[in-house]
Amino acid sequence: MATTPRDPEGFSWEESLPYTLWRTQNAVHRYIQGAIEGLGVTVTQLGLAVHLDKLGPLSASDMSRGFRITPQSVATALARLDKIGWVERRPHPVHGRVILYELSPAGLEGVRVGSQRMAEVTERVNAVLSPEGSRSVVLELRKILLELEGSDRPMELLWPIRTA
Repeated sequence: MATTPRDPEGFSWEESLPYTLWRTQNAVHRYIQGAIEGLGVTVTQLGLAVHLDKLGPLSASDMSRGFRITPQSVATALARLDKIGWVERRPHPVHGRVILYELSPAGLEGVRVGSQRMAEVTERVNAVLSPEGSRSVVLELRKILLELEGSDRPMELLWPIRTA
């Protein structure tokens, strides 16, 4: 592999961990996008739908904060999911001006198919490493994530839904 010139401390861009993570993330992203082709969604859109399935109805601001995605990206993703009939919008039962998004039957089916395809992607990626290597990589990457983002707390809703 061609490398950039080393600085006096011996740094090489192409041999650095951040660069390798970036290249790997891009390769995995392209592979996932190919695997979910035909669903009519992007990786981000599928990810939001998966989380709506797991967590229940959420507002756009909940998703933006909780997943650390820009509000604009969340709005674009939700607009697409709404357009293809994967989500339904409804007013928040307590804070009527807040809009909640929840999966429609079509969205539930999309999440089911998308999750199957992601399981196949995971199998392919895991097959590159040993079982222990795969677990180790995940643990080490989570350490980096925690260090850079500062928290691994579960997502908290800004507008909790009270049932009484």
